[in-house]
Amino acid sequence: DLLSMDDVHAERYTVAVNLSAACNQLYQNIRGANFVLDTPDFPAFSTAIEESIADPNGWCHRTLKDKSTEFGKEDLEATYLRITLGKNHCNSPGVPYVMEIWPPGHHSPIHNHGNAHAVIRVLHGEIHVSLYPFLSKYYSEPFAKAVFKPGDVTYMTEGINQTHMLKNESADTTCVTIQCYQYGDADKRHYEYFDYVSNDDEQAQIKQFDPNSDEQFDKFKLLMKQEYEARRAAQ
Repeated sequence: DLLSMDDVHAERYTVAVNLSAACNQLYQNIRGANFVLDTPDFPAFSTAIEESIADPNGWCHRTLKDKSTEFGKEDLEATYLRITLGKNHCNSPGVPYVMEIWPPGHHSPIHNHGNAHAVIRVLHGEIHVSLYPFLSKYYSEPFAKAVFKPGDVTYMTEGINQTHMLKNESADTTCVTIQCYQYGDADKRHYEYFDYVSNDDEQAQIKQFDPNSDEQFDKFKLLMKQEYEARRAAQ
């Protein structure tokens, strides 16, 4: 009931009923008003994450530094954090729900998702998405770009938005997204990886990324709370 004729004409938005069954199921799980970063039990969660990234002794800062060669040559900005929610139920590439943390200037490689269905919602900050017609080490010109802000949701199916790069172009605000994945009903292959173009310049290769976890959500939230309280106690 929020779509206008202008929206439909410009194809700026869609509604849940138009999503694939897999995307709609994922969307229904993360669409609610309670699915937020800063909650009553830890209203400073986003602040704690920002501080942990900025603090050389912070868990986020140290983990990002350890990941600086994950996608090729050493490049701190080619890193982001993957915090998993729940377990791997074998119906998605890795754990289906992943909170991803994008410090200012950080980005993913150009990658695809093996035809998995997905929903992405922005919880904090802004994320810039570049879309590509296919994955190639010889071609890196996007055919479309979009910016998503807090509360915005985008999606991905077999033939839509599959190959992309995500980047936080803010100079001072971390972006946090929830990424949700599931194989479609017709997918009998269940490809377990995300293919990506390594950031090795002339030696760039298409490689496989095994969807991993830097930490489980409950443990990460406790870590951030402990760091946040320790900083306040030291002041």
